[in-house]
Amino acid sequence: MSTLTKVLIVLLTVFSIFLCGIVVTYVANAENQRGRADTLKRDLDSAEQLQKNAERELSDEKGKFEVAGRELEAKMKKLQKDLSTLEGNLDAITRENAQLVQQITAMGASVEQANALQASQMQQAQAAQQDVVALQADQTRLDTELKETNQLLIEKMAVVAQLEAKNKQLIEANQELESRLNQYLRPSGRAAVTPQPVTAAPAVVQPAAPSTAKDIGLNGRVTDVDMRNALAEISIGAAAGVKPDMKFHVTRGQQFVCDILILDVDADKAVGVLDLVQSTPQAGDVCATNL
Repeated sequence: MSTLTKVLIVLLTVFSIFLCGIVVTYVANAENQRGRADTLKRDLDSAEQLQKNAERELSDEKGKFEVAGRELEAKMKKLQKDLSTLEGNLDAITRENAQLVQQITAMGASVEQANALQASQMQQAQAAQQDVVALQADQTRLDTELKETNQLLIEKMAVVAQLEAKNKQLIEANQELESRLNQYLRPSGRAAVTPQPVTAAPAVVQPAAPSTAKDIGLNGRVTDVDMRNALAEISIGAAAGVKPDMKFHVTRGQQFVCDILILDVDADKAVGVLDLVQSTPQAGDVCATNL
């Protein structure tokens, strides 16, 4: 192959590349122009739709304005009618006022007679007032005696109220202890102990020493929590080997929550009192005799 042939091949290759670039540029420009034309057409359609909507809204507003104008005219006619009625009422009131003035003039003479009668009654009232002063003195003495009596009565009633309040507090405390005891004993079917009289001091329940259940290795979960009475229920009972006075450690993940000292045991659940509470226990927390 000669040098001229090689040069022609190179020139042909360069020309082909240049021609390809021109074709690509033309195609890209044609696509851009087509997209721009489509966008302009959509904008034109949107503008025409907006114009139609604006014309429709203008027509609606014109209709509303005409309706409002008719309503305003009707209200003005009604107000004019009311004004005519009020003017007629004003004339009637003016005539009544003139009649009242005449009546007042006629009543002037009656008032003079009444003043004379009042002067006579004033003299009688002064005499009666002297009697009232004497009666007021007697009333003041009686009021003083009544206040002293009321003071003594109030003091006695205060003492009675204090005694009644103390009695009520003792009754409520006794009822709460009885309710809690029934709550502890109900799951096991045991009968509640008859509460002591309200004047007796409530017995203090001493928790027994912790059981040696640490070696048993019981595991369960907290099923219910009563923070008001510091109680919790666990998911295992006597069937799993749980006994009263056992201590369960409650954990949530790696966090220690509290201890539960078992008070009452049922076949498949048990109830205990919360101890060493670090955070509020929740249903689903893990409880075990061994940490």
